Amino acid sequence: YINALGNRLVARANDVKFPFKFYWVNNRQINAFATLGGNIASHTGTLAVADSESEFASVMAHEIAHVTQRHIARFVEAQNQRAPLTIASLLGAIVLATVNPEAGMAAMMASQGAAQQSAINFTRSNEQEADRIGMTILAEAGFDPNAVPQFFTKLSEQSRFVNQQLAFLQTHPLSQARVSDTRLRAQQFPTRFVPDSMDFTLSKARVLARYHHDTKDALTIFQRKLAEPGGNTRANRYGLAVALLDNKDYAAARAQIEPLLEQDPHNLYYLDVLTDVMIGQQQYQQALDLLQQEYLLRPNNQVVTLNYANVALKAGSHQLAIHLLRNLLYYKDDNILALDLLADAYKQKEEFARYYETRADLFYQLANYPKAIDDLNEALNHLPAEARLENRRLEAKKRQLQAEFDRLQRM
Repeated sequence: YINALGNRLVARANDVKFPFKFYWVNNRQINAFATLGGNIASHTGTLAVADSESEFASVMAHEIAHVTQRHIARFVEAQNQRAPLTIASLLGAIVLATVNPEAGMAAMMASQGAAQQSAINFTRSNEQEADRIGMTILAEAGFDPNAVPQFFTKLSEQSRFVNQQLAFLQTHPLSQARVSDTRLRAQQFPTRFVPDSMDFTLSKARVLARYHHDTKDALTIFQRKLAEPGGNTRANRYGLAVALLDNKDYAAARAQIEPLLEQDPHNLYYLDVLTDVMIGQQQYQQALDLLQQEYLLRPNNQVVTLNYANVALKAGSHQLAIHLLRNLLYYKDDNILALDLLADAYKQKEEFARYYETRADLFYQLANYPKAIDDLNEALNHLPAEARLENRRLEAKKRQLQAEFDRLQRM
């Protein structure tokens, strides 16, 4: 969902130099950030508090504007001229964030502190420019520009109510003048009503059920939502199904999700839950049959492929899982879940050289170079003596990783 929404916004932006990637960070605080290379991450807490899709899209459009206007790159260039030693550790953290946003953000905060992070992306002039351009992107993409001042007002009120500054406001300073400015700008666009997409309502329900509340609290919340007048919505029933699944009440979760799937047989949100329910009930063949049909329709869809491979592993069909995951990684070689499942498949097949090499690829994507290099050494140790070509290939791969790691350490 976040990539579909993000790319819809990017399609309406100017000065786009490279493809963008969008990520979730599992964090209940409200925040979002951009790094070099068009990598944009949102905390799950941001989606949880958004009252409309336009509000959430406004945050993403704002971060896209930071990238297209080169705010981060311009700051790095300016600081490097003033204080090259100070910028070195910060640049390393930003490079890390392009590979692993959550780890990169943590490194930025640890090495420079919250005030330094604020200075990177969110000086007053940069914020105003991102507000202006982000609102234009938002409107061009078909969303409601009034969502910008609405979201800002809500954040400002929440911050006063809890008597502490929200994470978003620490990195995106919000004055009353800025709120007023966005309200005036929004009035320049035609008034429009933009209904929320089903993907938004289901994504928000998933976040609320799985990441924003404890499992038992989520059960109570969605049961209460369903009992409210007008609360018997597909999103609330889906949220309850997710909470029941996470509570390991598989029969009750299935009773909620199957009627939804009958209404919308190819809905990925529903298929994902039903597949996990079937795994919980150890009905592997049923799940394989269901996902095989979906895979024939959408062979490059990562949700279908990852679920199909996961069930294949549970059912002991290791070669099928390997085939599915290798095909997916051919197109999406940075998919962490696919690499993790593929490593597991090789381990279960006792193909240890490939297991360790895949683990090395996984740690590389997590920017953990020492672990990646260690696992490549293990892969080399598990190669048969006659596998000379494989040996040379892995040695070359190890040298490349070591060179990258050395270069990062010198920054």
